[in-house]
Amino acid sequence: MKRFVKNVALVLLVWLLFIILCLVIPPAFHKRATPEDWLNDIRYEHTAPERVRSIDDNSDALLWRLRLIEEAKERIILTTFDFWDEESGQDVIGALWAAAERGVRVQVLLDGINGGHFLPMSRNLCQLSSHENVEIRLYNPMHAKYLIADDFAYILGGRNTDNRFLGNYQEHYNVDRDILVYETEPGAGQSYQQLMNYFEAVWALPCCKVFKDSRCESDLAGCYEQTAQRYPEVFTDSLTTAEWESATLAAYSVELWSNPIEPENKTPILWARMVDAMAQDSNVLVQTPYIICSKDMYEDLRTVCAAGTRTDILINAVESGTNPFGCTDYLNQKTHLRSTGTHIYEYLGEQAQHTKAVLIGEDLTLAGSCNFDMRSVYLDTELMLAIKSPGLNAQIRAQLDVLKESSRHMSPDGSIEDGPSYVPRKLSWGKEAMYAVLRVITLPFRHLL
Repeated sequence: MKRFVKNVALVLLVWLLFIILCLVIPPAFHKRATPEDWLNDIRYEHTAPERVRSIDDNSDALLWRLRLIEEAKERIILTTFDFWDEESGQDVIGALWAAAERGVRVQVLLDGINGGHFLPMSRNLCQLSSHENVEIRLYNPMHAKYLIADDFAYILGGRNTDNRFLGNYQEHYNVDRDILVYETEPGAGQSYQQLMNYFEAVWALPCCKVFKDSRCESDLAGCYEQTAQRYPEVFTDSLTTAEWESATLAAYSVELWSNPIEPENKTPILWARMVDAMAQDSNVLVQTPYIICSKDMYEDLRTVCAAGTRTDILINAVESGTNPFGCTDYLNQKTHLRSTGTHIYEYLGEQAQHTKAVLIGEDLTLAGSCNFDMRSVYLDTELMLAIKSPGLNAQIRAQLDVLKESSRHMSPDGSIEDGPSYVPRKLSWGKEAMYAVLRVITLPFRHLL
């Protein structure tokens, strides 16, 4: 019995030391970025104008992906965090297979953890990987999401490739946003060239592992036929130049901002650029699913607000949030967040928001995959488009103003005000119990959530 008690005590002591190390070591090694880290980026001269479209509906997001894949003639690049073998995933797989069948080179880059777990269980993805014109690679940790079709258009945003984000296949889903970028001159846009260079650099990393599995057989021809029957509007004639023009908005410039690509503790260049841009204007509106900040990130927000920038942050209310760790951390860190001077809007709607965007003034929009959390800032690959377009900015700002009306507003002084369309919802006992437990056990690991 004494030996058992000693062993239990030893395990508890090791666990306590582990918790202390988790709390102290990672934040101590967080790097800082300065403007010099991005001012030396490659500058592209004589680039052609690019036009943009905000894709805010999940059904439209799937249709535009299928349209780009169907219209590609030479090369398709798909990078995604999640790729689930369900209806929307099968729609994309079937379209990719059909493209490969007609001679298009298809390159798919997946997150190493999610891809490595789901790929071997998916007959359709395994079958796709065995095609001679398809190559699938795994990189970890990767959180970027984009689709490039030849040199005429690409889609970049926060959506994963599964039913929660694409199509209309389930009742409860995540609301998200993609940016479609159309090249008025094929391959001549600045952001297109930046994205291609970024992809090639990641694709060539030694840590990217090739996945190929020819053991499975699946009817991808039948999969493609079902998709074509479901979405006939995609598989008709290609869009004309005039139709591309009418479907997009003018932009003065589109620039790609990114994190370093090496799989290591990253210099937070993307975060620093975002904060620097926020400090240049008096009015900033942020949309992020949740907030998990380091001490440095809190200080950055505090500096922006202290300089006179009104900073509104729209997040999911814990009653409707789908990320339990993000909700838990928010409950733990409300006081710290309020002390930065930001105005927090807790959105409570029918569907959870997964959108990441920063509206700066009346013309600059940052949109992409970067959450306001430590994983996005210090660990993951992340991409944001910096778009100067008054039309796009006004369009997204109008959408967020509607969401703010269905939100609870927490001011820096601690006062709380319900929006005119805010309808309180009682937190379920299951979530309440889960949050109570997670608020304790996640503290040592919040930098990894």
